[in-house]
Amino acid sequence: MLNKFFKCSIIYFLITACLSIKCFALSPLSMLEDGKRAFDLANWSECREILERFMETWPEHEKYSEALYFYTIASAKTIDSRTEEYRSKLGKKLEASIATLSLDLPNVDISEAKAALMMSQKPQKPELWDELIKLTPLELKHYLARGWYPEPTETPLETLKWGKTKQANNIDFDSETKSRIALIKLSALWKLMLSPLVVESSKDQLEELGCFPLDKAFKENLHIAFSKGNPNQKREAAIFGYHFDYFKTNNIITNKNVKSSWLRYLKTRGISLKEAWSPR
Repeated sequence: MLNKFFKCSIIYFLITACLSIKCFALSPLSMLEDGKRAFDLANWSECREILERFMETWPEHEKYSEALYFYTIASAKTIDSRTEEYRSKLGKKLEASIATLSLDLPNVDISEAKAALMMSQKPQKPELWDELIKLTPLELKHYLARGWYPEPTETPLETLKWGKTKQANNIDFDSETKSRIALIKLSALWKLMLSPLVVESSKDQLEELGCFPLDKAFKENLHIAFSKGNPNQKREAAIFGYHFDYFKTNNIITNKNVKSSWLRYLKTRGISLKEAWSPR
């Protein structure tokens, strides 16, 4: 028994001694060189970790600024991966919390947390409205509140098409959600009013959607957005309303196209008028 204890003690002593020698041998300059070597090899994560230890251990070192330079560049090059890693960890924690609450407090509303988790698992906002069509009314409400939906001015006609769906016209939506949907449609209608060639070539589709004449559809949604909205939504609606009145008063918004040599050129070149959106 004593021999066994003696052997274990010797092994422990040797391991401790080796570690001490290694730590003692690791000078500031050697650590800095290790970090720079990792940088030269494009091992950004390794470089960042080494130089972070260097700066924490020797904050007053004369080479601190040099280390900080390489550390900063390496940190910039790894920010996406570190952000994704951090987001993944947060998502797992949130998922665990939701699972626990679902069991312990089954009657509480955690739809916002569930929606946030769903959004965190997607790299970017949806590009098509069809991607939202399977959401429950509560999930959709939180998606819209967070701005997690396709940009209305990118696909105005698809936006208005979604605006006619049963999902977008749920009578049980609260006032702010109804206002938000109206504002989304206003953005699409505004883009169309600034794109007369597209309107002319899409008149039949707009009529089917109940959005022609455009000015009538615009006024209807403007009323909903303002009357149902919170103060911020009312402000946004009022800005839409003022600019509509300004352009309408000055005959800039009409239901007629004008004669133009530019239009003749577009038609001669065979350019699709359905793609002739107003410039950004």
